[in-house]
Amino acid sequence: MRLVALIVLVLILGYITGCASPVALNTMGTVGGNAPVAFGKVGKGKIESFWIAQYEDVIEATLRAGKELSLELKEKKVEQNKTFFRFHDAKKDKIDLIVERRSDKVTSVEFNVGWYGSVALSRLMAKQIISVLNQTESFPKDWKYKISE
Repeated sequence: MRLVALIVLVLILGYITGCASPVALNTMGTVGGNAPVAFGKVGKGKIESFWIAQYEDVIEATLRAGKELSLELKEKKVEQNKTFFRFHDAKKDKIDLIVERRSDKVTSVEFNVGWYGSVALSRLMAKQIISVLNQTESFPKDWKYKISE
């Protein structure tokens, strides 16, 4: 009986702390601070985000952030309303970003470091992009977090 109870407990704990856990879905912490940015972890080294910033501003901030972090831009593909970036660090670890226009005021950015890459690199890149957007005053000045009823 104890063995069955132990197995059930392990299964429950595995489910609660596994990939489906709400805790696992919010791993970006305070990367955005008070910036108008929302993050969510997709899994498999991917993080999605939505930014209240114009597409062109996020593209420029991404390039500048990569330079400021001394990341090497290995690839850039531009399509209509969508741009793909691949950066490498000195160890040749990659970080891919897909920046996509969602509206005149909303831009999405997907960070992807792959299965074995460091999600912390995505967080650092996101923080640097936010820093650049703050420096260039690209976020709305009158933005306040509001919850509609």
